[in-house]
Amino acid sequence: MKELLITTPAEVVGISKNEENIAIVRFGHLFKFPKRYFKSIKQLESFIENDTYYIIFEVKLKKKIDFIIGKIEGVETYYLYRENSTNAVSLLISISEEDFSKLYWIYNHSLYKASTIPRFGRSWKTMEIWNFNGVILKQTNETPEDLKNMGVGLLTMFRRILEPEMCEIW
Repeated sequence: MKELLITTPAEVVGISKNEENIAIVRFGHLFKFPKRYFKSIKQLESFIENDTYYIIFEVKLKKKIDFIIGKIEGVETYYLYRENSTNAVSLLISISEEDFSKLYWIYNHSLYKASTIPRFGRSWKTMEIWNFNGVILKQTNETPEDLKNMGVGLLTMFRRILEPEMCEIW
């Protein structure tokens, strides 16, 4: 099993305006995305055609931390034209009905800027998730539930190590 841990100050997560059980995770839109992550995620474009990858990330739901798991269905890379221009990545993920409900609740109760954006030929209602922590895992023989448990374990174990380190970098 290969994994890619991602910790950034904030990222954008969106839910579809017209479809349920799909979501989008955008990296590099709010802050310059570290090149080492960008290269690793960009490599997913070629791997995703042959293998199955999942992303597990933290969300704050009703004053507690919860986790969303999504199967990565597509990767879209693009260049942001703005001051200190950078590359960005969007992941199209399929999620369970329960996780979609969690994201919908967060969207409706979001204190941070919400907007609507086009990606993957759809329109998305987006919200910012601050102190974004996630892990991308390759599925070999594990069930999605096993992957979620491994991802939650990795994120829990590294939370105390990663967040202070990222505060120094940013």
